[in-house]
Amino acid sequence: MKNLDYIIVGQGIAGSILAYKLMKANKKVLIFNDETLPTSSSVAGGIFNPITGKNLDKTWLADTIFPFQREFYTSLEKEFKSNFFHETNLFRPFANEQQRKHFLRLTDEYDLGNYLRIVQPNPSLFSAINNELGGLYTTSAGWVDVSLMLSNFKVFFQTNENYQAEKLDFSELKISESHISYKNIQAKRIIFCEGYYSTQNPYFNWIPFNPAKGETLIAKVEGYSINEIINQGFWIIRLSEGKCRFGSTYIWDRLDWEPTESSLELISSKISKFLTLPYQITSQEAGIRPTTKDRRPFMGNHPTHHNVYIFNGLGTKGVSLAPYFAEEMLGFLETNKVLIPEANIERFYSLYSL
Repeated sequence: MKNLDYIIVGQGIAGSILAYKLMKANKKVLIFNDETLPTSSSVAGGIFNPITGKNLDKTWLADTIFPFQREFYTSLEKEFKSNFFHETNLFRPFANEQQRKHFLRLTDEYDLGNYLRIVQPNPSLFSAINNELGGLYTTSAGWVDVSLMLSNFKVFFQTNENYQAEKLDFSELKISESHISYKNIQAKRIIFCEGYYSTQNPYFNWIPFNPAKGETLIAKVEGYSINEIINQGFWIIRLSEGKCRFGSTYIWDRLDWEPTESSLELISSKISKFLTLPYQITSQEAGIRPTTKDRRPFMGNHPTHHNVYIFNGLGTKGVSLAPYFAEEMLGFLETNKVLIPEANIERFYSLYSL
């Protein structure tokens, strides 16, 4: 019998970062990851941005989580000897005069000076982008190469014998008051970090997920040299020389993993409105985001099984939220630290029935 402190199910952003922090706390961890399933983490744009939306909403807890994530990812890059954290900042060219006036009014009303500045029209500044009206420049923004980071995590877990490429069989999972049993494994606790697949988990299928399908495109764009993320409702990320990712769509009524012609046409048409260079689409990817109705994470333990937990629901801001809330989850698990009510799944206990 193999004895563990934790079984973690899922090796996406949430599962990887939480498992890593538990291992650094000298806990015995084993990750179960079903490699046959498609994942949203592997196709995510990985954007982090402190100011979002048409009303310039400040990201929840931005002043806390953004410095925290920077320290975490830069340290992780050094340990893994990799480069997946890109602080490139973000430029939002004004689409029209009405939008320009709207954003200027909002910047006057809100104290966003730590993150935003107005950029006057300057064709030479972003030569491949239509910006005749200028735009908004956002600092503390960028993107994480999620696929590369997760690949690094997988190697780390495999090297330390903390990884098992296996789908968890719920019929083999036995939960008692004192421990978790699974085949030849005994653990103190189990944590589900399955992303969208938690909607099919018999222990947590009562939680009100609001999953959204998203599609992105990979394009060949010769001569594109802008490091900043360009965002005009749809965005461009420069991945490497001559290669960009375009995104992204939000679809709530067709939750599958198949790329669609309609999304290809939509993204292409939106990008073409502000990208002046010719491009060629080379691939298209789809994923299902584990978004939530209140846009807050799902963290905590099952209402009746005190040793069964969930760490999920990070949604579109997963790369920003995961480092900070994995640390919060670690404190909750190991030192009885109280989770903030906005993230604790106790807020939904009334939905659970035996």
